[in-house]
Amino acid sequence: MNLTHTATLLSCAACLALAGCNTANTTRPMGPARADGTMPFEQIVTNGWLKYKANIVGVREGTVNGDMKRVAVDVYSDQLTSQRFSYRFDWFDASGMPVQSATSSLTSVTIKPKETITLTSVSPAPAASQWRLTFLDQQQR
Repeated sequence: MNLTHTATLLSCAACLALAGCNTANTTRPMGPARADGTMPFEQIVTNGWLKYKANIVGVREGTVNGDMKRVAVDVYSDQLTSQRFSYRFDWFDASGMPVQSATSSLTSVTIKPKETITLTSVSPAPAASQWRLTFLDQQQR
């Protein structure tokens, strides 16, 4: 292995290490809502510490004004001290194309020890039928 190749590998490793500091956990629905409004969901965890600070324990969907989807996500903190994290809801149409929304920007929140909070969002348009919730760790941005 030559010096240039080694330097490139070290550079890539450093970038990956730095990228790990900005990892985000995401949640998305995994099927239709049940009769009681709860729904199956998938958490994609790339930051294990953040999961303990902000762990999804429930997801519910409903409608507002007959055609706008509303989502409520229950988040639990397993920590002994208050924690801060940021979150963002992104909305998509049936084809998976993004739909612009005011909730597409990051919102910071503090969660108390052993507390469950509910984060909510309403689709920005009737065409926005799919959503994704992203968490970022305040201490690692």
